[in-house]
Amino acid sequence: MSPSAAFGQVTFPDGVASGDVTQTRAIVWTRVAGLTSPQQIKVEGWTNSSLTGPKAFKGKFKPTAARDWTVKVDVTGLKPATQYWYQFKKDNDASEVGTFKTPPAANSASNVEFTYSGDSDAFKVGGVNPFNDWETLSAAQGENGDFFVYLGDTIYSDSSNRPGGPATTLNDYRDAYKLQRTYSNLTNLLKSTSTYALMDDHEIQNDYDGQTVDPARYAAGRQAFLENNPVRETGLPHDPSCAGDPLYRTVKWGSETELFITDQRSCRSADVAAACAGDLGPTLPPAVRSSFPFSLFLSPSPIPGCLAAINDPNRTMLGPVQKAQLKNDLLNSTAQHKLIISELAWQQFYALPYDRWEGYGAERSEMLNFIRNNGIENVAFLTTDNHGTLQNQVSIDTFSDPTPIANETITGPIATNTFQNEVINVAGPLGLFVFNTTLNLVGIDCRHLDKYSYGHIDVNAGAGTATVSSRDSAGAVIEDQNVPGTFCSQVYGP
Repeated sequence: MSPSAAFGQVTFPDGVASGDVTQTRAIVWTRVAGLTSPQQIKVEGWTNSSLTGPKAFKGKFKPTAARDWTVKVDVTGLKPATQYWYQFKKDNDASEVGTFKTPPAANSASNVEFTYSGDSDAFKVGGVNPFNDWETLSAAQGENGDFFVYLGDTIYSDSSNRPGGPATTLNDYRDAYKLQRTYSNLTNLLKSTSTYALMDDHEIQNDYDGQTVDPARYAAGRQAFLENNPVRETGLPHDPSCAGDPLYRTVKWGSETELFITDQRSCRSADVAAACAGDLGPTLPPAVRSSFPFSLFLSPSPIPGCLAAINDPNRTMLGPVQKAQLKNDLLNSTAQHKLIISELAWQQFYALPYDRWEGYGAERSEMLNFIRNNGIENVAFLTTDNHGTLQNQVSIDTFSDPTPIANETITGPIATNTFQNEVINVAGPLGLFVFNTTLNLVGIDCRHLDKYSYGHIDVNAGAGTATVSSRDSAGAVIEDQNVPGTFCSQVYGP
């Protein structure tokens, strides 16, 4: 046996993953250790779990130190509605076996089941994660879904638990992904199904805006994200006004379901918190601001210029190119259920709106009116970021234009402070009471602000329905925190 073929020379320490799967293509991913120079790594795929018989696909890739020895192969020639198993090899060394399913043909009426979540802080204190061991992902894997949407904040590069402070260099960000892959509940999920992964803010820094972020820091965080996730890097819309081309893509799962995967960070304008002097509820009507308990925290009106800044039509969340593409894709979609994968919430909370769609009021109204005016039915936003379960219908404004336009289910987190704990840490129990009073005004359909959770979507093609539920770390549907006996599960359509 030659030295280059010695068993154990190469290892695959971060497991395997697949993603951005279409009817005919898929990205397969791994990272190798043990190489000191670029050498060929091959991947092979089969349509059976025993990895026998004719190979369904093959690919090769030479990882380099410049890409931190990660391997990404875009395999082609796949068939719709087919389960594949794959394995990476270097001579006698082999990775774990991963598997994924391709979507049914775009004209095929097919049931679809999948899960989604985000917000996963991997950093430990004294060798222990202060939140949990990412058990939500084990429960999500137990659903045996067609795919998983890793909906942003996949790492917490600026976690308060990170030694040395926030990540700023490429190697800092890379190390966060290596730490992330030490959680078996994540690696087991990623090898068991495909994923569609998104960047939110903590892949770079908290609440960043693409138009104001430090370009070097954005470039480093984005490179580490793309190196470490099975995301296709070609075919993205190009927009020179963005920090980087938005990671926007769409995929149909049969005739009934289409995903619109958006990027709400790379292109967006600066927030306007400073223009509002940090007002806690700038968009609440004056009569509400002046009533108890809001008057404890708010003046009768926000400072002059605040609302004009929030509703400035020159500010953007999506950037012009991505926004035009999303509008066109929604308008031309023939799917029964149009699921917009969204890092940031669309529904109103009327509290600290600056980092959400509420803080970009003109473009929010533009997009919602576009959906309404064009009669685009069965639109649902699937969201994380807010660290709690919140299900509600989305309108232009609860008080002035309350007609429902779409639905939204916010779920998560995987492992970080829950929404309830965040509010208490900032404003104490009284602040939590006031925030829940605000949610009562909005009329939230279901809520739980203190659960680690994931979303579960079950599209029934025969019935024309999509059942969307938020589930806890044990896989149980979450019970409304304020209305015992009500559970956070909604049926959309037909």
